[in-house]
Amino acid sequence: MLENLLIYIVLGLTSIINIVIPISGSATVTPFLAILTTPHIAIGLASFFFFLSGIVRVYMFRKQIQIKYVKNLLPISLVAAIVGAFALVKINPQILLIIILIFTSYFLYKKLKDMFFQKEKKSTNKLTMHSIGFLSGFLQGTGLAGSDLRNSYLYSKKLSLAQVHGTTALVGATNFFVATIIRLSTNQLTIPNLIPLLFVFPFIILGTWLGRKILYKIDKKYTNLIIILVMILIVLFLFFKIINQ
Repeated sequence: MLENLLIYIVLGLTSIINIVIPISGSATVTPFLAILTTPHIAIGLASFFFFLSGIVRVYMFRKQIQIKYVKNLLPISLVAAIVGAFALVKINPQILLIIILIFTSYFLYKKLKDMFFQKEKKSTNKLTMHSIGFLSGFLQGTGLAGSDLRNSYLYSKKLSLAQVHGTTALVGATNFFVATIIRLSTNQLTIPNLIPLLFVFPFIILGTWLGRKILYKIDKKYTNLIIILVMILIVLFLFFKIINQ
């Protein structure tokens, strides 16, 4: 019981860290969930955890949600999440990691270019946007990290950290909700599997609230540096994960 309480507290702390400096949930949350159950079920539980945390973020960052990007990303992302939830572990994770690395590196380049070489804003490439929506939704449907890809895209569009949190939470929470329903209907998960995570919910709320408080106290001139740092860390994390597999 004490061990479970410690895990719940740690999961709450990841909610704080993820608001101030967003990092992949697959690198933080999923390993802790694996302590509670088997690794296979942990992937499914992660979807439900991210759905719960997504609900909290949507509410707390509701005024920062950029509806334009939600409309562009959500429909195709939702379809891809459904496909991904049924695909399970039949995909090659190595190939997917390489794709994510390529996309993230590209968006990091764009963000750096916008910061140091200001140019006239061009219209969004719909093919790229739809590709990001599909791939990030598919990854989240399979239980892999898809938010990094979507967040990097949103950062490259000069959205603030708070705007990215609100926008990506709405898209991601919808993906994870559908994925969880599919996993329950196909017996990948059962209701009793999900019960322990309901006890984590208060910690998620507290962690997200504290994270938002900290985020709004950060000087705006430092947020771009945080975004760049996050994207660099994501690229490095993906690179080392690929070469070590």
